Amino acid sequence: MRKILAITSLSALVIGCMPAENETSEVQAMYEANCATVSTALENFQNETGDYSMYNQESFWARPTRFNPSEGDSISLDEMKESNLNGWAIMDYELVSDLKFLSGVDPNTNMMDGSVRYYGVWKVTRTATDSLEAKSFTVPVYSSFDFDEEGKILFQQNYGDFTAAFNSLN
Repeated sequence: MRKILAITSLSALVIGCMPAENETSEVQAMYEANCATVSTALENFQNETGDYSMYNQESFWARPTRFNPSEGDSISLDEMKESNLNGWAIMDYELVSDLKFLSGVDPNTNMMDGSVRYYGVWKVTRTATDSLEAKSFTVPVYSSFDFDEEGKILFQQNYGDFTAAFNSLN
């Protein structure tokens, strides 16, 4: 009898914690739209397009991978734009793998929340100059993107061994 009662209670708890079907499909649709936004942002970066319309213009911030940064551990959208322009002037960036998207989860509920993670491999090529020949490296990257209520990118963080990769160009 105790086993039956325990199984019944556990089953009720599991069923009660499951999201409603329409709630799940809404979050899935939001996740799919956010994956498309991330794809566009990555294409824009790769093509050196300065279109940041998919980012939250007032509240965006990013946490790039840096070791003991003297200027803090996060950057604003304006700082990211400047960094991208500086990077595009001397480097070409190419995504050389298929994107592997993963859905993010709310840390409190462990349920899908519409955020997007991806794994990809980037090829970075230092552009040739009069004194330097072109040189490339590849770096695996894991990134995560969180979104505001309007589907704009609110937070972005990238992980990869960028320091060692860029040092290989010297």
